[in-house]
Amino acid sequence: MCIDRATGFFGTFSPDLSMCNQTPAWSATKKLVLLLILNCLPLLCGCGPCQYLPENNTLYRVDPGSFQDNIFSPAFLVYNSQESYNRIGTPAVRQTEGGESEIFVDAAAPTVFFEHNDFSTPRGAYHNLIYRIHFEKVPLGIGKIHLTAGNNPGILIIFTLDQQESLLLITTVHTCGCFLAFFPTDKMDRALYPAGHPDRTQWIYGHTLPGGISLSFLQAPLNIVFALESETHRISNVTVYDRIPPPNFNHIETMITAPMKALYHLPSGGGTESFFEMSGPGEGYVKNNVKILERLFMSWWAFDWRVGQDKAYGKNDKSSIPLYTSLKFWARQESDLKNFPHFLAYWGWKL
Repeated sequence: MCIDRATGFFGTFSPDLSMCNQTPAWSATKKLVLLLILNCLPLLCGCGPCQYLPENNTLYRVDPGSFQDNIFSPAFLVYNSQESYNRIGTPAVRQTEGGESEIFVDAAAPTVFFEHNDFSTPRGAYHNLIYRIHFEKVPLGIGKIHLTAGNNPGILIIFTLDQQESLLLITTVHTCGCFLAFFPTDKMDRALYPAGHPDRTQWIYGHTLPGGISLSFLQAPLNIVFALESETHRISNVTVYDRIPPPNFNHIETMITAPMKALYHLPSGGGTESFFEMSGPGEGYVKNNVKILERLFMSWWAFDWRVGQDKAYGKNDKSSIPLYTSLKFWARQESDLKNFPHFLAYWGWKL
């Protein structure tokens, strides 16, 4: 084959035409045409032609001094970062031409929001380190048909630690409750796993991810790197390093850290405005966040007019809507991320 080059975690899209030189029939013109076709293939798939080139990948990491009491730190490898909708941003308020305020995510400044939350189960006491990031949008257009298309989407990363500060479990989920994944570490007793949890790899809605995370051979501080797919922001890989990995990307950006409660006090003129609806039928949902395709194709069988919309989460959330993680309408309370012990039990974890 003339077009075989592997794409890895920090991989590249680089068609190899060297074998074509072995066939006299391959003229320079034919090779040029083939190269143009190959570079156009990603466009037909709804992604940029340079999606995986290192010069368009950005590693976002937190300020090393931001979490003095925590050796665990999330980092994010963002592909195709020249597109503003792929970059981690900061929720903000702007004025429209009509003079009304509009909530949006400013891709020019990355922020990770953080909160610490304790919980207990009959087996013991634990605490969660909760990180939240947001993006400008999941795009919708020609070559970009994504079911989750909409403005201001986000991701939650939750590290669950025991009283000895051992990291037992990593939970990742979009702030709409979709694409839930669990990554137990080798610090967790295998008896606490759900029945059937895979050892090596797991399939999460079209993506093959690690079945768990090994921490034993690493030294602090740990950087847990989540690779994020272009456009949809889906997690496509999780890797752990005891240092920032080799620079197989062109940009490194430091994320500002802010408390989760800051999402309720975005600067707006002389005052503040919440990132979330604070009253009415939309209370607890991210503003300016309708997911039109999910509403069209899913709301009628999921029995939820607001299916797919992103939601508040954390100590400052006073809304009554569940952040359910199962589309089974009868399991919304049991799978509600806001009740973390019940949520774990529903998905089979025995912490």
